[in-house]
Amino acid sequence: MPKREEMYKFDEQKFLLDGLKVYAIRVSIEEAADRLAGRQFSNLVLTGVGGTTAELHAVRRIVEIYSDIPVHLLNAAEARACADRRITKDSLLITASKSGDTKETVEICRYARELGATVASFVATADCPLAKVSDEVIVSPEEGMENTYLRLYLFILRYLYQKGCFPAYERFADQMKRLHPEALRVKHRYDATADENTRKYYKEPYQIWIGSDMVFGELTLLTMCVLEEMQWMRNRLVSSAEFFHGTLELVEKDVMVTLVKGLGPCRELDERVERFLQGRTDKLVVVDLEEVRLTGIDEEFQYLLSPVLFANVMEGRYCWNLEKYSGHDLSIRRYYRQFEY
Repeated sequence: MPKREEMYKFDEQKFLLDGLKVYAIRVSIEEAADRLAGRQFSNLVLTGVGGTTAELHAVRRIVEIYSDIPVHLLNAAEARACADRRITKDSLLITASKSGDTKETVEICRYARELGATVASFVATADCPLAKVSDEVIVSPEEGMENTYLRLYLFILRYLYQKGCFPAYERFADQMKRLHPEALRVKHRYDATADENTRKYYKEPYQIWIGSDMVFGELTLLTMCVLEEMQWMRNRLVSSAEFFHGTLELVEKDVMVTLVKGLGPCRELDERVERFLQGRTDKLVVVDLEEVRLTGIDEEFQYLLSPVLFANVMEGRYCWNLEKYSGHDLSIRRYYRQFEY
């Protein structure tokens, strides 16, 4: 077999090893979920700021789809400023922070515990400030969106399983052994497309990004945390459901538009947008998640994994190729965490 091309700034062995490390704590994650599922909570409160709330969007959708458990996704800064009444002594807060010291997240968890609420957090180190204000702490330093979602999904789907809401949990979790090898295969397949699109459009002064449903949180993360924060690129994010109520008037021949065609019931909304865009812009990029599915994983789980499919090829390859052509290192910030504000 011909040797596969190396991908820009990508360490395949580390990617696979990190996946093994995360999967190795499956039992620990399950034990934490089991302990919490054994208690009675009035609601689940998913909270954080920035990329964390974007990632938790899919977790909220999963809870909504498979259960009647009241679930809320709250911005930590707003919830604390407003003393959000949905946080009570009977709430279970779920949050995450790579740094473990995100000010707004630490403050909302401290506030929640003062009320008597229970806090479960995902952190990279056990001695960080967030861990100190949490009741259940899942420690895993491995970066990458595949690892982020694997941890979150194992936790929330196990929790729902114990509540009698997701009986397919064991089959799902067993199949997650294939997640990283399959993700690597898809990355290789998509990398040339990512390279072509970034080469063509890295100088665009303005972009519109559109998607829906399960992947909208991940789209938020991409446009906010990568395009804006890491590449200083101006863009407009809109859902497929809202596109026809304002943003459609901004579409012109020379305006770049990226449409994500997702999986599941809202795909028809994405397809409606696609029909409108055809012929109205010469710079249309379609990311079709039907084309980046993972083999060896049951059809019923592909929809749940759609944020992972999207992140795998976009944060995983598109963004790195974008750095290659823009010359703007993804680690460079102008303001974010550069000083107190």
